[in-house]
Amino acid sequence: MRYLISFILLLLMASCQAKTIVVDSGGFGDAASLASAITMASSGDTILLKPGNYSGAIVDRSLIINGSDQVKLDGSLIIIAPGCKITNLATKSIGRDPAIVLQSTDNLLVRCKVSGTSIGIRATGDGNTLLDCNVDASQGTCMELLGKRCKVLNSTFLGNVGIKMNGTIQNTIAGCEIQATQGVLMDLSIKNRIEKNSFYGSAFGVVLSRSSSNQILENNISGTYISGIDVTDSKENNITGNFISGGKLGISLRGSQGNNVTENVCQKNERAGIYGDGAAYNYLSYNELSENGNGILLSGSSENGLKSNNASRNIYGISLRGSKGNVLRDNVMFANSYNLRIDEGESSSAHLAASGHDFYVQDMDESNLVDGRPICYLIDEADLVAPSVCGFLGIISCKNITALNLSISNSSAGILAVNSTNLKIADSSVSRSENGIYLKDCSAWTVKDCRAANCQIGYAASSSSDGTFKNDLASNCSEEGFRADDSLNLSLQNCSAKSCSTGIYLMRSRLCNILDCRVDQNREAGIQLTSSDRCSLIGNVATLNDQGIALAGSNECVLMNNRAEANQRDGISLVQLLIGELQDNDAIGNAQGIFVQSSKKLLIKGNNMSENSRNGLRMSGAVGCNITDNRLQSNQIAGANLVDCTANFLYHNLFLDNAVHNAVDNNQNQWDAGPNDGGNYWSDHRVEGNPGDVPIQIPSKGVDRYPFQDPGGWL
Repeated sequence: MRYLISFILLLLMASCQAKTIVVDSGGFGDAASLASAITMASSGDTILLKPGNYSGAIVDRSLIINGSDQVKLDGSLIIIAPGCKITNLATKSIGRDPAIVLQSTDNLLVRCKVSGTSIGIRATGDGNTLLDCNVDASQGTCMELLGKRCKVLNSTFLGNVGIKMNGTIQNTIAGCEIQATQGVLMDLSIKNRIEKNSFYGSAFGVVLSRSSSNQILENNISGTYISGIDVTDSKENNITGNFISGGKLGISLRGSQGNNVTENVCQKNERAGIYGDGAAYNYLSYNELSENGNGILLSGSSENGLKSNNASRNIYGISLRGSKGNVLRDNVMFANSYNLRIDEGESSSAHLAASGHDFYVQDMDESNLVDGRPICYLIDEADLVAPSVCGFLGIISCKNITALNLSISNSSAGILAVNSTNLKIADSSVSRSENGIYLKDCSAWTVKDCRAANCQIGYAASSSSDGTFKNDLASNCSEEGFRADDSLNLSLQNCSAKSCSTGIYLMRSRLCNILDCRVDQNREAGIQLTSSDRCSLIGNVATLNDQGIALAGSNECVLMNNRAEANQRDGISLVQLLIGELQDNDAIGNAQGIFVQSSKKLLIKGNNMSENSRNGLRMSGAVGCNITDNRLQSNQIAGANLVDCTANFLYHNLFLDNAVHNAVDNNQNQWDAGPNDGGNYWSDHRVEGNPGDVPIQIPSKGVDRYPFQDPGGWL
């Protein structure tokens, strides 16, 4: 009896052992289709697929399904039972259905090749694992990962979207190669881990949207991504040790808070290695940033911590634009075109601050270095002398600050002064900066004996007043040597601007004085005023510029004792002026001596307009001007050429030996002051008497009724 019982137990045990079901489409196995084999199988059984093409199926019991390189499934494989293991299958979906659906938990896919038109794999169950698989969904999404605690390991993805995650938690994607327009898209997901993957694509590498506490670690992200890692409205994520190159943005933090961005390498990204837009309380540390547009660019961002970042060979090292209250410690910037930039940024940041001055309030100490020298950033200080060793000097809301003997290069503004009074900057040099010395909203300041070379703008004053540039030199600046915008009562004394685009440029600035300055070889105007009223230009020399001195829309200005010589176009140009005085200036050897267009009520007196290659004086559309006591001699076309001008009064001028005509007038202007005071002297018209009574006809309409016998006969 005991032996019989043992034999029965052995039979029962044998009947409970897992079995292998062979599927052969040629009819030589246990089943001809996968669906039939699943029907025959029990949980724990193995299904072995012989080479061939098979239809998809629903797996409703826990099975091991093994294939080979020559096994292909057409149609979806839907797994609804837990604990299945699928190996070496090539599956292809039909239509827009996923190729593989993992609805259940704890399944394992190994070495599978999956292709789908719309979706390759959809995983809604928890604890599933994908290992050494290849997923191709070139027109759609390779994998939708909606379950929890899943693992995607050492797999390859090719598609429009690599992996899309929504509402997930504690998943891991590691060791994968993802070649997709968009790599991993994560929304409303927490505590996931994206580690040691390679990404290549053109839109976004890794996207975190409304997600928190995720780990993005040691990934290699290349291609032409808009953003390698894009963090939007997300918080407390850890982004560490990633290598990102070749896109527009390396790491982007948009509207995100409390994220840790550490030890990443971002290089050759067009706009920025790390970019923050509306970002706050993030910690950026120990990142290597090279050959980007900006190493770090924060726009409209506040209260972020930047520590021990290394920014080199970028266009801008660190840029803080429209941002406030950021803390910078131990950052190193070197060999950037412009190491440090701080400004108000775009107007969209205005709501962040009560005043634009707040955007310059940053917590920055001398532990930060630019080209090996400390950043000196003074806020609310008074009665100090700035250290002469500064590699960058910021003076924010200060009083009575003196800066002497500085030598600064490669910054957005070498010396930046904002909302400060009673400043003295002297004996300093700034080179290769956007703005050599920049004063914004400052008053009662002096910049003296300084040199600015190879900058975009040598010296700039914006919304500033009662300041003086004295004995300063600007050379080889790509824009202006000196520029003032919206400023009041500025004085430029004995300054020089050479080989810039424009030497001295005033825009919307009033009551300014330009005295005894020299502007040479500038590509546009030597001195240019636009919409700048009641300014005085006295004793200046403008030579070898495109235009010597040019005023546009600048009323009630006085130009006196200036010399404009050998300029390519106009010596002095006056356009759209109402009331102005032009007295005792020399405009000689230019293409045109003095040019007046669309202007009214100008006094043009005592000027020498001679030896110009075109006209001494050319006027177009001018009305009511008084032109007297001028010398117009040896010009190659005409001494005076008036086109469509009316009611101008020209008398007591010397017209001497001009090549084609001494004067030309096609409209109604007055060329004499009557029989007592007379008209002008004409070298080509002989009369007797001072004045005489033999009129001279001026082509084509003008007439001087009382020309003079002798030059200066009216004296």
